[in-house]
Amino acid sequence: MIKSIPGILLASGLSTRFGSDKLLAHLPTGERLLERSLRIHLQSKISPLVIVISPNLAKIISENMEFLSISRLRPMRGGDLWYNFESQWGNGRLVVNENFQQGISSSIQKGLLCLKDEEKDKGLLISLADLPLLTSKEIDFFINKFLIKPEGILLPVYNNLPGHPVIIDFNRFKDDIIKIAGDVGLRVIVKKHPRAVKEIPWQSNSVTWDIDSTKDLEKLEGIKW
Repeated sequence: MIKSIPGILLASGLSTRFGSDKLLAHLPTGERLLERSLRIHLQSKISPLVIVISPNLAKIISENMEFLSISRLRPMRGGDLWYNFESQWGNGRLVVNENFQQGISSSIQKGLLCLKDEEKDKGLLISLADLPLLTSKEIDFFINKFLIKPEGILLPVYNNLPGHPVIIDFNRFKDDIIKIAGDVGLRVIVKKHPRAVKEIPWQSNSVTWDIDSTKDLEKLEGIKW
């Protein structure tokens, strides 16, 4: 019985409102934002996990791998150059999106190059690296929910706002995913196929609340982790 699905973790944003690379910022727990994101996704039922990063972040990681608790990077070639990485929470795949300024869609398509067709057969999960309140338990809940009937699009919703992770039947929507462009992610596919969307009402803002500015980071002070 299938108990896991592949996932693409998007970590190649511009961070223009933050003023520096927000994913390297420290949370009140002492972890860097990207470090926490890697941990909760690697400790979930996602398999394999592909993380898509910007060239600037790639340079920082290659020179200071301990920043993200990554112990090893091994170059691989499969459609394009990517890397296997090892960490204290598990292993995954890493790819650099040289065209990250073209938006989320380009990062999704870049991440797909690291996955085999058979790995995407039962679905594909898309998540964001700047959701500090998201947990492994929540990710697993959505995966389990999707795998009950692995078709269509699973979309968590909080206060009528769509969130992440999103899980999609890759085989059914492959052509749509390949055609998306700009900084829209899967949003355009959700709007195009509303009857295929299974909304999951969520009880907290962990699926929607992201870090955009230093003030957002300050709001995390006092939270019980």
